[in-house]
Amino acid sequence: MKIKKLILQNFRCFKDKTEIDVGNLTVFIGQNDIGKSTILEALDVFFNEAKATNPIKSDDASIISKSKEILIGIVFSDFRDDIIVDSSVTTTLKTESLLNADDLLQIHKKFSSGKLKEVTLVANHPANKELKDLLSLKIEDLKSRANELNVPDENYDARISSSIRKAIKDHLGKDIEYQNQEITIFKDKDQGEKNTVKEIWSQIQDYLPVYSLFQSDRKNEEKDSEVQDPMKSAIKQILKNETLREKLSEIKGQVETAAKEVAEKTIEKLKEMNPELAKELIPEFSEPTWDTAFKFTIKSDENIPLDKRGSGVKRLVLINFFRAEAEKRQKERNVPYIIYAVEEPETSQHPDHQRKLINAFIELANISTNQFILTTHSPAIAKLLPPECLVLLKKSGKHVELVKSVPDILNEIASTLGVLPDIELGDISKVRLALCVEGKNDIVFLENLSEMVPELKSIIDIKNDDRIIKLPMGGSTLQFWVNNNYLGKLNLAQIHIYDSDKGHPEKENQYKMWVDRINAKGGKNYACLTEMREFENYVHPLLIKEQYGLELEYSETWAFMDIPEAIAKHNLSNSESMKAWDELDKEDQKDRKGKVKNQLNSEHSKKMSKELLEQINAFSEIEGWFIKCSALIKN
Repeated sequence: MKIKKLILQNFRCFKDKTEIDVGNLTVFIGQNDIGKSTILEALDVFFNEAKATNPIKSDDASIISKSKEILIGIVFSDFRDDIIVDSSVTTTLKTESLLNADDLLQIHKKFSSGKLKEVTLVANHPANKELKDLLSLKIEDLKSRANELNVPDENYDARISSSIRKAIKDHLGKDIEYQNQEITIFKDKDQGEKNTVKEIWSQIQDYLPVYSLFQSDRKNEEKDSEVQDPMKSAIKQILKNETLREKLSEIKGQVETAAKEVAEKTIEKLKEMNPELAKELIPEFSEPTWDTAFKFTIKSDENIPLDKRGSGVKRLVLINFFRAEAEKRQKERNVPYIIYAVEEPETSQHPDHQRKLINAFIELANISTNQFILTTHSPAIAKLLPPECLVLLKKSGKHVELVKSVPDILNEIASTLGVLPDIELGDISKVRLALCVEGKNDIVFLENLSEMVPELKSIIDIKNDDRIIKLPMGGSTLQFWVNNNYLGKLNLAQIHIYDSDKGHPEKENQYKMWVDRINAKGGKNYACLTEMREFENYVHPLLIKEQYGLELEYSETWAFMDIPEAIAKHNLSNSESMKAWDELDKEDQKDRKGKVKNQLNSEHSKKMSKELLEQINAFSEIEGWFIKCSALIKN
């Protein structure tokens, strides 16, 4: 069985019913926190339920939905069609009308309050009153139904329920009305008698492929034993074997008995010398920790143990241990198919290793019994993959949009992630300086100041000087460009100005490491963080009052204020909306703040002057940026 399509509804960021095509190799690419991991974890919940890495929880329902029911469905191809009913008689899912309109197996699992509530098959099934309940009827009831419909006795074997069902449907022939409908094959707390539907579901479960999820966050914790030594993970898995656990329990019992005997004899002897002390002592046996009792590693030919190797090597070994474990589960269950899901396989890997790893995944995905589902946020990885296997996730309002198989998918990916900047160059030979900021709004802000403040324009015309390219490099894009030194390879001077995010509980100084790394290169490289929280803090409060009617007082705390949020809250309170700010979901808050940021940078920054900048103690800082740009171009 292979996944043809995944269906999600009301699961985390996927509120509306979303159908996701899946092939032998499918790679989901997009920004962080866009829904890539949600897709992999939804599959994990479908296949492994309570044993999933992150089992379903009551708060997994979409936060923007009133419903608490979650749907995770899968359409399968390459499934085993034949099934056994009546103990030994073979029939097929198609004969029993349990396939969908495309003759594929479609299974829906519905969860509520963190529990599996119902499993259904979406099937092109007879809707006629006398046919739609055939699978739930016992053999005596089936024979009665056949008699009621005047089905000749010689057309079926009265001992076999599947034979009677087939004869009934053959008898009605063209009069059967088929409709796409859900056939319940499992319901929570259903204690009813076993019937054909339950038998069929039991067999389908036995055929389901092995699904193994390797998550990227295994890399993050230095204390994680799997990072320090991947073989520790192997030992943990080995010790889960029931037979081994029984033997170890037996050994533990023998050691505990012998140890207690020694302790009791010791206390008896102690009584002869110090009875009072002996009364205080009680023999106690500590439960052994077996996974630390056994040591096992893989060494290089230079006798270097694996836990002393680099994180990239350890992660490669761990990925392949994960694959080996999946194949072991496959053999134990005796099913032919394995689905490997790997988050961010490029993590900690040298570019050469990344290429080898991706080529290995492509080759392994060509094996008929394998499916590989990967996630990444690296456009460099996207370029190594066949375009037809790429699926881009991006925000569309409050929803996640999936883009697949468009002719220019790589350009779409680059545009969305911001790695290949959207710039227009005249004579490229004239370019001397790359001016790098967090986002497009920041570029507009600096261009407006350059145009509207003569004192700055006289230093350098950032907007019109064709020796300058302006690049938005926020988020993971900066890491990508710095690590690969693309600007250095182009022999460009570079100045980086990024938000300090002062006062932000999560983002403050998020770019400091990269700023330090750029400055450490010296030469024609310069980077700094803004002295205020972000570019929006450089708009004078008088302009904010003039535009929005919100009176903000400039003070020592101005540099730390979230100006866009303050304005967005003010706008909401003066709108017709009945909701308070805290009642809005995070996406709505983000959208409202985004609109304000765009207005402040694109429109209101045009009204700034040297005098207004000086009143908020910002002119000398911004003047310094312009002076540095001029100096870097001349050097």
